[in-house]
Amino acid sequence: MNTLRMIWLATIVLGIGVEVILFSLQASALRRYGHSSFWLLIVGSVCAAVYAAIGAVPYFITLSTAALTNLLGVGLAFALVGVIFGVWGTASLFRRFGQLHRASIGVSDEAA
Repeated sequence: MNTLRMIWLATIVLGIGVEVILFSLQASALRRYGHSSFWLLIVGSVCAAVYAAIGAVPYFITLSTAALTNLLGVGLAFALVGVIFGVWGTASLFRRFGQLHRASIGVSDEAA
């Protein structure tokens, strides 16, 4: 196996590993706090993991150019959905944190 393929596979495995860790942290926070932002972040993480897994398929299977193009198009769709949900979830989490912070110091949302 050549060095380039090993680096490519290591990058994919690392990406999936990070997504699994993030997913477990988000699922734990969802169980603990129940805030909707964690659902959004979970969807984003799952989509990112699927995108990484799709990126690994050509490593194991030789595909025609048309099949590879279709596969990578599906992967791109997962990546796009993952980015949208990840950013939305992060913004929602930050917004909620701001509300909690203001409440902890006694400032209402209307005054802020």
